[in-house]
Amino acid sequence: MKIRVFIRKFHKTLKSKLKDFFSDEYGGNLLEYALLIGLALLIFFIIVGFMTTLLEWPLELSSNFWEEFGAIIT
Repeated sequence: MKIRVFIRKFHKTLKSKLKDFFSDEYGGNLLEYALLIGLALLIFFIIVGFMTTLLEWPLELSSNFWEEFGAIIT
């Protein structure tokens, strides 16, 4: 019996919290949060792509170092 009362009370509380969240005019709505998360992910992937390019650049230079001077490496 107590579990049933707990489930009803939890369902009622969850329903009211979700209703307050979706109807909140000051905190923003779900679409704004999704756009902010998308923008943050876009910026994150741009930064990660730039940093991995910077990390690959010295490796490419070191592998081509002797070829720049005309050395033949076999």
